[in-house]
Amino acid sequence: MPFRTMYSIDFYDLCLMTSLRSLAKETLIYGMSYSLGRLINFLLVTNFLTSVFSDNRAYFSIYTEIYFFIALFLGILGLRMETTFFRFVSDEESKTKIYPLASQVVFIACIIFIAGVYLFIEPIETLLNYPDLRMHIYLAAWICVLDVISALPFSKIRYQKQAQRYAWIKLSSILLNVILVIGMVSYFAGSPAEQLKYVLLANLIASMISFVFLIPEIRESFQKADWTMAKQVMRYASPLVIVSFSFIIIQYGATSLLKYFLPGSILENLDKSSTYNAAARLAVIMNLFVTAFNYAAEPFFFRHKHAENSRTDFARLSLYFVISCSFVYLFTVLYRDLFAYLLDKNFRGELFLINILLLANIFAGIYSNFSSWYKLADKNYLAAWISFSGMLLMILLNIILIPYLGNASAAYANLACYLFICAMSYYQGQKYFPIPYKLWRMSSYLIVCVLISIAIPKVYALMDLSFWFRQFGSLVILMLFVGVVYTLEFNGINKLKGQQSRDW
Repeated sequence: MPFRTMYSIDFYDLCLMTSLRSLAKETLIYGMSYSLGRLINFLLVTNFLTSVFSDNRAYFSIYTEIYFFIALFLGILGLRMETTFFRFVSDEESKTKIYPLASQVVFIACIIFIAGVYLFIEPIETLLNYPDLRMHIYLAAWICVLDVISALPFSKIRYQKQAQRYAWIKLSSILLNVILVIGMVSYFAGSPAEQLKYVLLANLIASMISFVFLIPEIRESFQKADWTMAKQVMRYASPLVIVSFSFIIIQYGATSLLKYFLPGSILENLDKSSTYNAAARLAVIMNLFVTAFNYAAEPFFFRHKHAENSRTDFARLSLYFVISCSFVYLFTVLYRDLFAYLLDKNFRGELFLINILLLANIFAGIYSNFSSWYKLADKNYLAAWISFSGMLLMILLNIILIPYLGNASAAYANLACYLFICAMSYYQGQKYFPIPYKLWRMSSYLIVCVLISIAIPKVYALMDLSFWFRQFGSLVILMLFVGVVYTLEFNGINKLKGQQSRDW
């Protein structure tokens, strides 16, 4: 039997592994820039700010809500031109036209936005119901503008696979932000409102530095744009704006809902929700991994959408993604007590929510994988309906559950919402763009990790193990998990690779 016939399927597996290793390398570099940078920011700034606002916990919730609105307007003002860029740059006809057009559309949106903030500042203040924080709103608005303008140049760098340049710009900006936050808040000690202002000012300076580094790409934005493509571009992008809007509200909108629907005054509700926000900050570890993966995966999907067996590639990629998320989940849950020391003692009241929020973030990542089909098949309107329905479900569940569960309602509503949109996206995807996902294996890894996370703390308590024995036991469990995964998923392919090398 000829070699290629005998080993055709297995040889394909090896080629796929090579492609996935390339993706893993890009994810690692993007992870070093985005996730590692955000992790440093999380480790230092979260610990620092929970200490700074220890006696004024409402301001930690205000800080969280301001960054929710920054994320929300980043999604709206960006008009999802990053994804649109990846879609049209892969077509020969629009390859050179899309970047200047998309950039100029974003510029126009930013001009309208910043003008609106200054014109309607009083109604905005009334709506937010903050205690005299007008300057904070202005600073947040300018952070939005600079970050939105920088997003498309970063996408151009990602598509050109300049991962190292992307990494050092991102890391430089994030590290500068951390240094400035700690330095300025410590040096210019004042009221909680003043301290929060310096946090935002530090972010604005860091965003300006990123903007300066991206000037070569920003200059290209001013090339003559082909506005005849605008209608086609906006038809593709507009449903994705609804997706972004819905997704950000689902992910980060809990503080605002708790602020208005908990039974106390606005400041009392902000104070009470601070423990939920602190737990959510610890659960962001999963979100950092998911985001780093998506940064590398999105251009990967578009580059390989016409490749032979691409759908099998996407299915295998999703399996490995779930395995990686399962490890991150297990690591975070088993070492939850250690991570808790990152928070001031006044913010540790609801650490049990971390387990739920981690699972919710995993399903958010699975949804991103399951929903890749709509970008590739130009069915964005279906994604808009799915995500908007999920957002409505999340808001409705919070309104119903907050009187009974308080802060916990936000975590349970998030998990229920992401389960719903995952199921809907999978169902629709199998109709329009079927991908052979390995659902049983994906589910098995997740279920096993959840069961371990429930059982192990009970075992530790029953055996009355000391702190360090618990940490050692958790390390052994993680190593066993890695060993089992390697044996089940990778060992056979590595053996085959060695066999084929000898046959050649």
